[in-house]
Amino acid sequence: MKNQGFTLIELLVVVLIIGILSAIALPQYESAVEKSRLSEAMINAKAITDASQRYFQANPNETTITNKNQIADVDLKGGAWQSDNATFKTKLFIYKLGGANGRVDVYRTDGDSISSYIYHLWQKPELSEGEVLKGCSAGSEDQETGEQMCKFFLGV
Repeated sequence: MKNQGFTLIELLVVVLIIGILSAIALPQYESAVEKSRLSEAMINAKAITDASQRYFQANPNETTITNKNQIADVDLKGGAWQSDNATFKTKLFIYKLGGANGRVDVYRTDGDSISSYIYHLWQKPELSEGEVLKGCSAGSEDQETGEQMCKFFLGV
């Protein structure tokens, strides 16, 4: 009677194949997760700038946003407004109302502090000759994704 089972070589080959597949898949997975996080940041920032634009349309003499009460109709998930009423904080990002032109600054959070900026977005309430209504600049974390998100925001 023969014993049936896998040989040591067969088991090593299977483990080697699994190792190769995971080495290929892990960087792709991490890249996809980071892109989804940057998309979340852009969507929340866009919601804030859109609410700012509605505020400016309702209050044509105003040119700054400094408080969440000015953009009360914005619905953001996954975080909370801080006591200064100008900062919305999630687990991964901090959104600051920047004042003039409804500017929103988005930063990566490192615990309780800011580690780097991701986006600066703005929508001007009114235009002077030669000015642009919307603007966006992206940080250097993932420049390609940041530029894609800015194009999304700008409608390009």
